[in-house]
Amino acid sequence: MENTRSWQLPAAKHGISSALCIISDVEHCSHQPGNPVARLQALLAGQSQPAVLESLFPEVRSLAYLSAGGHSPQRADWLAARVLVFALQHLELASHELALMDAVNLRLQQLSRKLAVDCPLLRSFALFCGARPWRTHGHGEPLLSVAASPVAQSLALRRQLAAHLARLQQALAQLA
Repeated sequence: MENTRSWQLPAAKHGISSALCIISDVEHCSHQPGNPVARLQALLAGQSQPAVLESLFPEVRSLAYLSAGGHSPQRADWLAARVLVFALQHLELASHELALMDAVNLRLQQLSRKLAVDCPLLRSFALFCGARPWRTHGHGEPLLSVAASPVAQSLALRRQLAAHLARLQQALAQLA
């Protein structure tokens, strides 16, 4: 079953922020052979939502590894890290990833305990059919600005989330 409704309509109707596409270049570049820049350019060619590069948010990698408990992070670890770093409240999952909702919320609870920070659980998710191995879509804080370039969008979002990211970095530093 595919949810074909645009996230823009429910977002506006329910007061949810605009959609954000997170390019998961950190998770996927380290495991796939070939030219990651060419794959990234091809992926971004048809992108209509504001996109950010995970590689410009090193907190994602740190939290994914923390969530994995020293092992190689699994999909739920990466998603939980993205939810926490980007302050997502809603997430879009592939139909075959439906079981991940509970796993992501469990990882968020574990991260909350480890970091001694508030990690709100995901409130909802949308389903889509198919695979998007390089992208995570979700809703979080309203974007203050929208840029055409994922690099510019990432830098703008880093500035917007500066206080939140500083709290996460402080919590991570206390674990060291």
